[in-house]
Amino acid sequence: MPLAIKKLPVFLCAAVLAAGSEPAKPIEPRVPKLNSVFPQGAQPGAKLRVEVLGEFIDRAQTVIFLDPAVHGDVVESTYTRLALDFTTTPDAPLGPHYFRVVTPRGASNVLLFRIGDQPHILEKEPNSTFEQAQEVTIPATINGRLDRDGDFDFYRFHADKGQSWIFDLRAARNGNGLDAALILADAKGRRLRHSEDVFIWDPFIQYTFEEAGDYYAIVQPTHRHNDPNFAYQLDIRTAPHVETISPISMPPGATLEATVFGAGLTGSGKLWFEAPGFSADVLEMRGTTARVRIQAPADAREGPVELAISTPGGRSNPATLLIDRTPIHSGGAEIHAPVSINGVARYRQPERFAFDVKAGDTLVFEVRAQRFGSPVDSLVRIVDTLSNQVAGNDDYNFPGSHFSKDSYLSHEFKEGGRFFVEIRNLWKTTGEDFPYQLLVHPPQPRFELELEMDSRYLYAGAPASVKVKVLRQDGYKEPVRVEVKDLPPGVTADPLQIPGDKEEGELVFHVAAGAKPGTYGNIRVMAAGTPRPAWKSVRIASGGGEGETFVTVDQATLAVIEKPQFSLEAAVETVNLVRGGTAEFQVAISRADGFSTPVHFFFENLPAGVTAREATGLPGAANVTIQLTAAKDARPGRFSRIAILGRADDGQVQQAPHVTIALD
Repeated sequence: MPLAIKKLPVFLCAAVLAAGSEPAKPIEPRVPKLNSVFPQGAQPGAKLRVEVLGEFIDRAQTVIFLDPAVHGDVVESTYTRLALDFTTTPDAPLGPHYFRVVTPRGASNVLLFRIGDQPHILEKEPNSTFEQAQEVTIPATINGRLDRDGDFDFYRFHADKGQSWIFDLRAARNGNGLDAALILADAKGRRLRHSEDVFIWDPFIQYTFEEAGDYYAIVQPTHRHNDPNFAYQLDIRTAPHVETISPISMPPGATLEATVFGAGLTGSGKLWFEAPGFSADVLEMRGTTARVRIQAPADAREGPVELAISTPGGRSNPATLLIDRTPIHSGGAEIHAPVSINGVARYRQPERFAFDVKAGDTLVFEVRAQRFGSPVDSLVRIVDTLSNQVAGNDDYNFPGSHFSKDSYLSHEFKEGGRFFVEIRNLWKTTGEDFPYQLLVHPPQPRFELELEMDSRYLYAGAPASVKVKVLRQDGYKEPVRVEVKDLPPGVTADPLQIPGDKEEGELVFHVAAGAKPGTYGNIRVMAAGTPRPAWKSVRIASGGGEGETFVTVDQATLAVIEKPQFSLEAAVETVNLVRGGTAEFQVAISRADGFSTPVHFFFENLPAGVTAREATGLPGAANVTIQLTAAKDARPGRFSRIAILGRADDGQVQQAPHVTIALD
């Protein structure tokens, strides 16, 4: 008898198997899906081969990086794996870079590839025990994976007495689903430190060694099951880590003395800025803080500017300094709008500022903190002279910001008189490293454009549309004329003007009948009245875990794709199989109008010792039975990248979403 399998709910299975009895519907294409890249990064000036795992990624033809610092070429392409050659420029900026691929199936999602300044090395298996520990020379960035159940990664290194090292594991911050723990142990295997979930899900340790000797860094999974996509970078370095700067803002042309908060801020250092024209001195390094003096150029662009501290051991991660021309509060308990207030938010100790308004006045109150690296969770209230609350806000949903803890109010005062604005921190932990900027000003009508998606597939000879949202702020009511730049060959866009009383419009694209699948372009959507192109906030996550990161992209990829004639969907997510046994499950075939040819099934990534009986979906059939058999000596385990593929007689191949085989 075939073994039982883990099935979808009965009503879902029934719906899948009954699909053939319903009128044919347009087949939704399965666009390329990238799950993970390994290794996750390299140094500037490097050439390397990377492996990308995913689905629906056969016939990949182009690698698109969103900036010119990294170039990629396709070396090999299967349905679930890519081999790519990456070249990083000698002056490639440190930090994350983003890429996608284009195939005849469309443009994929984006993944993150990080440029770092430490020597990069690869994990070497086996290294899952103390005895197998991989010896590494530090400092280093170790690119590793926890890609199978039972996998641990042990690294042995030497540290001298009195040396202080930072152990910084990046997985979630690289857009990977891995939730790992990091353990530091001595030569006898005794645990010195343990860390989890410091930055999102990523662990972080700073440790000063009391004795010279060999030590171990151990990367431990916290998941019930590992995943082939679980990957990470482990930095072992003396370069510092920075978190925030206080004050968090300054005007152009000003000089500011500030404190940078972080770890490993020792010895000598210099400040680095992403924008030109800034000059600065590091006045003192104090371990967890650094005193700095910054001179901003008079023509500095308003908005966030990244800064970092460079030391002989390398450059830190960046912190954010806000450049703002709003007049700075000169001190005291009274303010006059427009005004920018730099302060430190404290728990149960609200700062209160008095201001006067006339009846009918409207004022905007905006906190800038958590969105720009400060740990503040702000609460803002407006109260009258009797301390009655007039308005308040805790967490405002700023467009493009995820999990925002910053506050925002726009309030029209029905009565004139004196009022107070209060700001406090909801975190119980309080310190000088909780800076904020509070802006108070009359409304400043303006707008931004947000895209519905960061990629769109197109069919030759057919129209397609993408929604564009107008984010109207502070009462902006003017019509917005939208323009598209850098369209793909053979693609045109209709003019679009979004009326002043509308919040969105549709860009309509037209594709020439002769456009070939794989034709693509990276478009920018612009509008007069805002210098910023339309943007989309994109989630990057892989491996089925909880780790994730986000990036805001200001371009979208349009790609012409082949039209699918059928699609496949397995009625199971997991197939339970024992050695020497068999298991059966159904795969539904959805067919386009007029498509009734046979579909012949084959597989990619079946584990060794597991075979599939030949299966063909007969002409017009809506489903097929798949039978798997495991040899008695097959290796047990979980295998989660099983691709079910069907080839039609005309040569078109379609792929079902992957299934997992649990082999016991």
